[in-house]
Amino acid sequence: MHIRSRLTMVFLPSLLLAGVVLVVVASCSSPDPKPSATANGAAASTSSPSATPTPDPSASPTVTPSASAPSATSPTSAGPSPVPKPRRVNVTTTFAGWNATSGAVEVGGYATVVEPAGTCTLRLTHGNQVVTLKHTATADATTVACGGFSVPRKELAAGPWQALLAYASSRSAGAATAVTVQVP
Repeated sequence: MHIRSRLTMVFLPSLLLAGVVLVVVASCSSPDPKPSATANGAAASTSSPSATPTPDPSASPTVTPSASAPSATSPTSAGPSPVPKPRRVNVTTTFAGWNATSGAVEVGGYATVVEPAGTCTLRLTHGNQVVTLKHTATADATTVACGGFSVPRKELAAGPWQALLAYASSRSAGAATAVTVQVP
C-alpha cells in the first residue's frame, strides 16, 4: 500500500504538470490576435476577450517585411488580380490537304499538353478571304488532339490556302507552322 501511495504522489502531480504544459503550449501556438486591415482600410479585430491580457509582441518599433503585405508594385486586394499569361505549347499539324472523296480541305494535329479543356482553331487564308473553324480539343494520354477539321469546297475559292492550326486554353496556347493546301 505504501508503494501505491508513493506512485500516486509522484504520478498525479506529474500528470497535472503535463496538462498545464499542454495548455500553455496550445495557448502560445494560437494565432496572434492582432487587428487586420479590411478592404476599406478600417481595422477589424480577430481576437476574442480573455481573462488575462497578453502583451503584444509587435509593439516594438521594428518593421518586419511580410510576404502577404502589398508592395508599391503589387496590386492591392481591392483591385482585380492579373490574369496569368498562358504557357506556350507546341502544336503540330499532322495532316492538311484536299480530300477529293469528301470534296473538302481536311486538317488535323495535336498540342503537346494534356489538360481537360481547350479549343482548337483552324484558320484558312487565301488572299483576303479567311475561313475560321473552332472545336473542343480532345485530351489523350500525352497530347490534346485537334483533328476533324473539314471545310467543304463551296466555302473555298480555288487556289493555294494557308492552313494555320492553333490551340488555346486558360492555361496554355500555341500554334503550328502554317502549311499550304491547294484547292482545285
